[in-house]
Amino acid sequence: MIRTLTTVLLLYFALLTALPASSFEQKAPIDSCLACHGDAGNMTDLGYPHLTITAEQAQKQTRMTASCTACHLGNPAASTREEAHKGLLRAFYVKNKKFEATTRDKLIVFAPGWFEPRGKNPMISLLPLVEKDGKLVKDPDVQTMLYHDKNPNDLSCNYPALEQTCGTCHRKEVDEFRKTAMGHNAKQRQYRTWTDEKRGPHNCGVWFVDGYADIVKNTKVPFTPEQAAVNQKACNTCHVGCLDCHYTPSTANPAHPDLGQHTFSKKVSALTCYGDGRGSICHAGPEDRRRGGGYIGGAFSTPVGSEADVHFAKKIECTDCHDTAAQDRKLLHGQVKRQVNCTKCHNRELKAVAASVHHNVSCEACHTHDVGAYAATFWGPGVIGGVQTPFYKYKDYYGIMKYPVLIRNQKGVWIPVKPYPMAVLNQKTAGNLKPGLAWRFPATLPDLERTDDAYAFVDLAEGLPGNDYALLWIQMDKVSHKYGKARPCESCHTADNGQRQEVLWKYSDQGAEPFDGRHVVTANSKGLFITDMEPVGQIKVREGWKLEDFAPWMYLKDAWKVKGNFAIPVVKKKAEYERDFKRYQDIMKTGGSFHQ
Repeated sequence: MIRTLTTVLLLYFALLTALPASSFEQKAPIDSCLACHGDAGNMTDLGYPHLTITAEQAQKQTRMTASCTACHLGNPAASTREEAHKGLLRAFYVKNKKFEATTRDKLIVFAPGWFEPRGKNPMISLLPLVEKDGKLVKDPDVQTMLYHDKNPNDLSCNYPALEQTCGTCHRKEVDEFRKTAMGHNAKQRQYRTWTDEKRGPHNCGVWFVDGYADIVKNTKVPFTPEQAAVNQKACNTCHVGCLDCHYTPSTANPAHPDLGQHTFSKKVSALTCYGDGRGSICHAGPEDRRRGGGYIGGAFSTPVGSEADVHFAKKIECTDCHDTAAQDRKLLHGQVKRQVNCTKCHNRELKAVAASVHHNVSCEACHTHDVGAYAATFWGPGVIGGVQTPFYKYKDYYGIMKYPVLIRNQKGVWIPVKPYPMAVLNQKTAGNLKPGLAWRFPATLPDLERTDDAYAFVDLAEGLPGNDYALLWIQMDKVSHKYGKARPCESCHTADNGQRQEVLWKYSDQGAEPFDGRHVVTANSKGLFITDMEPVGQIKVREGWKLEDFAPWMYLKDAWKVKGNFAIPVVKKKAEYERDFKRYQDIMKTGGSFHQ
C-alpha cells in the first residue's frame, strides 16, 4: 500500500511540473463544458464546429457572467459526454410527427450548413434545411424550434427549469411573469369547450387537456386522451417563456463580438414577438395568420408578401407603443398593454378626430386595408402530428379582404373586423349559446385584460352527409395593425349604407389538391351574411378524406348569417360630406394630412 501511495504521489508531482504556471492559479474545478466546447479543434473532430463557444465569447454575447451550467444545468465536473449532458437544457426542434421534441444533433436528415442561423427568409431563418431539387428548403419534418425553457414532453413553459436558471438571478422577473397573461396562457386557456357561453367557440379551438371531460361529452365520435394531448401540444408551441422574448441568436460577426448563438437582448423587438425565425409562432400566428392585419408583413404574412405596417417600416418596435414594465412600473414583468395611447406621437390628429363627426371611429377603422390570413376555418376529422383526430383545424383558406368590415364595439366605437365562417363538426348540442353578436370579454374589464374580439354564434346545423352536427359561428377578431393610408370615404359610405366585401382565397390544406375559391361578406341593417361560397374549378378530394371533412360549406351553403344592424350610419349633412370627400381626394393626390 505504501508503494502504491508513493507511486500516486510521484505521478501527481510529475503532472504538476508538466503543467503551465497558470494551472496553479486555477482554483475552481475543471469545467468540462468549456474544456470541450471551447476547443474548436475538438468540436470539429466531434462534428459540431458550430457549437464551439469560449467563456469570453459567451459573456460578450449574453452580457452576463453566468456560467454554462447556470443556464443549461448539466454536470460540468463529469469527464464523459454522456455524464456531462445529464439533465442538460438545450434548444430543440418540434417534429411534425406527434410534435416530438428532438435536439439538432438527433435530426436524421439535414443539409450541410443547416446549423447556420439567419437564412434569407426571416420567417424560418432558424429552422433546419434540406436539399430539394438542388435548393435548400425548410425541413418538412420540422414544425418549429423551441428554447430550453420549454418542457420537451408537452412543449409548455418549463417553470421548474426557469427557477433553476433564469430565476437564480432574476427571481422577481420570473415570479411576476408567472402571473401575466403570457406567462400562464390567460386568454386561450379560458376556451375549454366549444359551447362555453361566457367566451364562445374560438378559432384557436379549446384547451384540449383541461377541457377534455366536457369536450368528449359533446362529441359524437370517439376522442381519446391521446388525441387531446396531441392537439394540446400543437397549442403549446405558441406560448412563451423568458427566452422567446430575450434570446436573440444571430450569425457570428467578428466585427461585433456581441453577436452569435448566445446573444441576448434586453429590449424585445418586433421580430422576436413574431417568433424570430422559428415559423408562424408567437404573435405571427394570431396577428398575421388569424387576424390578418399583421405588423411585419412580407414573409410573415399569409398570403406571403403583404405590405408592412407603416410603423414597422419606420423601425418602430412593438414595445414602443405597447407599454411594458420598462415604461410603466405598475405593470408586472412580461405584462404588455393591449390598448395603445396614440397621443405619444399623434396628439394633433387625435384632437382633430375627437372634434369631428368621426369621433366615435377608431383610428384603425380608417387606416387598415388589404386584410389577409384566414378566409375560413373548420374543425373536422383529419391528421395532426401524424395522429388521427376529430379536431384538426382546416385553416389554409388564405385570402385577402380589401377593406375590413366595421362594427360598433361595446363602447359604441366603430372598429374593424374580418368576419369569416367557422364550424366544429360532430357536435351533439350547442349548449346555451344564443344566436347573434357576442363579445369575448366584457367592456368592464381593464385594458390589460380586455380584448375587442367578437364572434357571432349561428346555429347547430345538420345536413352534412357525415360529421353531423356542425356548430357554426362567424369569427370576428378585431384588426389592429397594418396601418397605412386611409381607406376611401366611399368604401364606408355606400348608397345603401351597407358593407360588402368579396374575398378571393386559396385552399392548400389536408384533404384535397390545392384549389381556389371565393365568398361574399355583407353587413347591413338586416344582419351579417357570408354567402356565395364556392370553389373556382373542381375540388379533387384526396384518398382517405371526405369533402365534408374540410369543406362543410359545400353542403351548408349560405348558413352563416346572423341578425342585427351592421349598417354604416346615414350621412345626414351631405354638403359637409361632399366638402370633406373633395378634400380627401385632393390630399390623396398631393399628400398631406386630412386631420387638420
